[in-house]
Amino acid sequence: MDNKVWSQIKRALKITVDYFVALIIFGVFSSIVFSLFKENFETGITIFSVIVFLLMTAMMYSDMRDTAFREKRPQYNINPPPYKGFKYGFIAVLPILLIQLVYYLVNVPAELTTFKRRMLQAFTAPLYWLAKLISHDEWSYHVVLLIIPVIAGLGYLAGFHNFYITKKLKIFEKLKKQPQNAKKDVKARYRK
Repeated sequence: MDNKVWSQIKRALKITVDYFVALIIFGVFSSIVFSLFKENFETGITIFSVIVFLLMTAMMYSDMRDTAFREKRPQYNINPPPYKGFKYGFIAVLPILLIQLVYYLVNVPAELTTFKRRMLQAFTAPLYWLAKLISHDEWSYHVVLLIIPVIAGLGYLAGFHNFYITKKLKIFEKLKKQPQNAKKDVKARYRK
């Protein structure tokens, strides 16, 4: 691991890949949402968008946490600042934003403007619920991309400061205790 510009761009593009994975998941499973919410299609897409957003957030957060954990190791001699994840997030948003800006370059006949807008909404699918919450205007589909650097930055901060949500919430403590007790029970059986 090094601190070269190209290496930093590659680490930032992992976030972009996470976004596109979430986009693909949304696309693949959206037909199920269409069939389940025939009557109230808008509500179904919004709920599904929140679910995919949470999945995307988990992927980005864990990737950046692991990146920070590795970058701060002394053998790499990188000495990263704790806010470096926000930088990675902004770099990751640039390709997504450039693809979205094609929306303004494409001219379509008047009868296809709704289709054009739906394409922009589809490309922002994991963040659709947030864009809908902000505004119904086209600019909201671009502004919501700013949540990606925030997620990346928080994930990086977590890895930088060794903060793990599961440890703080003590979610997996019961699972860790059970195997230890089971091992004692097995050893006790063999002693008899």
